Amino acid sequence: MTDFYTKLAKYYDQIYGQIDYENNSKKLHEFIQEYKKSDGNHLLDVACGTGTHIIHLMDKYETMGFDLSDAMLKVARKKCPNIDFVQGNMVNLNLGRKFDVITCLFGSIGHLTTEEELAGAIKAFSTHSNEGGVVIIEPMFTKDTVRDRSMGLTSLDLPDIKIARANVSRREGDIVYLDFHFLISTREDGTKHFIDPSPMSIFPRSTYIALMEDSGLSTQFVEPGLMKEGLFIGVKQ
Repeated sequence: MTDFYTKLAKYYDQIYGQIDYENNSKKLHEFIQEYKKSDGNHLLDVACGTGTHIIHLMDKYETMGFDLSDAMLKVARKKCPNIDFVQGNMVNLNLGRKFDVITCLFGSIGHLTTEEELAGAIKAFSTHSNEGGVVIIEPMFTKDTVRDRSMGLTSLDLPDIKIARANVSRREGDIVYLDFHFLISTREDGTKHFIDPSPMSIFPRSTYIALMEDSGLSTQFVEPGLMKEGLFIGVKQ
């Protein structure tokens, strides 16, 4: 996965430019204010990517970003030069400090394909949370909502870059392979073809809730969320 994002990082913001990050961040802020019980204002965005959510949150919170991909973080640091970004795996998250808000958005949690990995990440989120702090996890889908053989097409037509992303997902047991195919055309590089199988877990909602509760987070699933799926919102006890 990291090799793929190394190739994709410099195009990422163009590919996903149609997403209304500003409005999603506004809704996220409203959820945070509704559920957070701690007095502090420190936010950690896990799997922050190129930092676009942080751009819309850093005027409200003391923010930090965390991601597996060095290439994505290089983009994030250029966009948010005064923000601290840390590279690492969320399963082994160990920053030596605590936060009042921890977010893991845009389906990033689904890259953890075993329950052991998921439990490790959720335990780390809880360990890094202040009492009364809130943990917000946005799955891409769960076993309750996943559709096999779903199809998708995204395109971008700008004067100096053309991008198309097409996919048909396939399910194998409790894993869905999104099988994204990217075509990216620029004058400098011609046309490049990337394939991202993107294996994603499809745990049921009850698994997320049980693991969050076991780690000391009083949890509920809230619908509607920011995009297609709802949000798991846990408050540290």
